[in-house]
Amino acid sequence: MVPRARSSQPQLPRAFRPRYLMLAPGYQCNLACPHCCVPIEWTDRLPIPTAVRFLEQAHAAGIRMLGFTGGEPFLYPEFLVALTRRAADLGFRFDKLMTNGVWHRDAAHLREVLTDLRDAGFAGKVGLSVDKFHGMEVAKLAEFCRVTRRVFDRDTILSLSYASRHPDQGLEPVRRLAGELGAVVEWSDLLSRYLVVSDELTMTACWNHLATVERAEGLPGDPWDGEWFAEDYCEGPGQALVVNPRGEVKPCCGFASDLDQLTIGNIHTDTVEEVIAAGRRHPVVGTIFRDGLTAVRDEILARDPAALPGATSNHCYFCWYVLTRGLAGGVNGGGGKVGGWVGEKPNFTGELIQLGRRVS
Repeated sequence: MVPRARSSQPQLPRAFRPRYLMLAPGYQCNLACPHCCVPIEWTDRLPIPTAVRFLEQAHAAGIRMLGFTGGEPFLYPEFLVALTRRAADLGFRFDKLMTNGVWHRDAAHLREVLTDLRDAGFAGKVGLSVDKFHGMEVAKLAEFCRVTRRVFDRDTILSLSYASRHPDQGLEPVRRLAGELGAVVEWSDLLSRYLVVSDELTMTACWNHLATVERAEGLPGDPWDGEWFAEDYCEGPGQALVVNPRGEVKPCCGFASDLDQLTIGNIHTDTVEEVIAAGRRHPVVGTIFRDGLTAVRDEILARDPAALPGATSNHCYFCWYVLTRGLAGGVNGGGGKVGGWVGEKPNFTGELIQLGRRVS
């Protein structure tokens, strides 16, 4: 075997270098799922001109991928169309537009909204949540799938997302939807995911590790499952600028993403460059992307071996837990620019402040 030549390109040190912009136009949703960490009762919406300006700044900073989340983003369709049109003009690649798939009045309403989005230039995937918390209106979900397939004329336009304790669990609603579509559900060794395949559609099923956070804290099951998460420096769900409907920017789209403790800026007052610089200085965000979430864990346990109830394999749950319990020091919960940090590196041994979720 011929040894592979090493790249002559120098390896950059680990740091917060977002590659992806995700916009949540509104918190509101037509569902109230018991596992959801989004405050769907809040009425805030992102102003379109402000979001367009931030999108343009992100493009100037080298960010080239855009996605949408919520709440239910299709409850604010004019936002989706306006931002999609500008992003297409700038040459952005589109990732997923996440939806519950049951927001529409009827097939005609659905076709009208999706056609406007298609004509604006959306070329990504529509991510459909189907699990024991969503997926109850199977016939309406199947209608969503069929209409979306026909409007976009792509058999891979849809992907499915489901939340459960393990990839092999929580697939019953996916199988019910597959039955309604005349599809089969099979495991793909190549993709390491389940596929839902019919004559018209090929959909990947993406597993999300269910975390008992916010509304889901009372759900049965012990999140401290006795196994520590594998370090990934949050390169998967992180390396993103996630903008919530109040304009606050977070560094990830995980279960902790709406915590004030992870705010690194606000698009109403800060530029993209300022937000990225703030993320690198942030005592938790900077540490995670530079040294890993395990560095946060190890510091906590070194300071107090009894500080945690056990080991958990869920990165996002651990991050949420230590932030809401005030175990990661050096952050304030002001909800705007984050201040009070010690130098350019975090000082976890400083004063610990109990930080709870904002409820107003």
